[in-house]
Amino acid sequence: MSSMITFYDIPGSLPGGPYSPSPNTWKIRYALNFKGLQYTTVWVEYPDIKPSTRNSGSPRDASTGAIISDSLLIAEYLDKTYPNTPQLFPLGPDSYTLHAAFSDAFMAKLGNLWQFTMPAMHRVLNPASQTYFDTTKSVMFGTPTLDAADPKGARRAEEWNKVKADFEGLAKWYRESQKFVIGNKLSCADMEVGGFVLWARTVLGAESPEWKAMSAWNGGHWAQLLKDLEPYEVVKV
Repeated sequence: MSSMITFYDIPGSLPGGPYSPSPNTWKIRYALNFKGLQYTTVWVEYPDIKPSTRNSGSPRDASTGAIISDSLLIAEYLDKTYPNTPQLFPLGPDSYTLHAAFSDAFMAKLGNLWQFTMPAMHRVLNPASQTYFDTTKSVMFGTPTLDAADPKGARRAEEWNKVKADFEGLAKWYRESQKFVIGNKLSCADMEVGGFVLWARTVLGAESPEWKAMSAWNGGHWAQLLKDLEPYEVVKV
């Protein structure tokens, strides 16, 4: 089956663009590239997201008429519709529940990261999205702006240590010899983790003290994950 997929993504003002600063779209882009599917990217600023696309990161497949939201449902759809491509659920479709449980547990570990990455993401969005993003996301922190939520001074180091503790907890889920969530088999779970780790590197900056610290945590596990996913870090336009 010939793929006719349109992928809606959020653009940013990062060097070498277009390049998305959104973790939610990166985990879907990883999946599309991993499966080797042909697709076209349509860049949509936050205020221009329309109900017809449901949200950024929702692929539209013209070959079936499907528009799918939610990364796990997208992965399930892609495996079912394109069975002769690498599988995002390598243990089979019946492992969906395990992946869903992992996703919930993983997201619960990221709460301390938001105060660093959300303000940083705001700074690398295009002007057309910045005001909307600032207004709608600052309410998460109860602050008038995202910049006001960004930890500063001595408190920054204290809050970053909480992020480190969260990732140390994540690392305990992996055996010492284990590269990915399912042993040495890439799955959509790794693309979810990778999407958020890539987000941190992208918006905080590869030369930032935070990313330099994170890349060394847990024996370099998170930096190595991005290296393993690098072949799928391709932006098709």
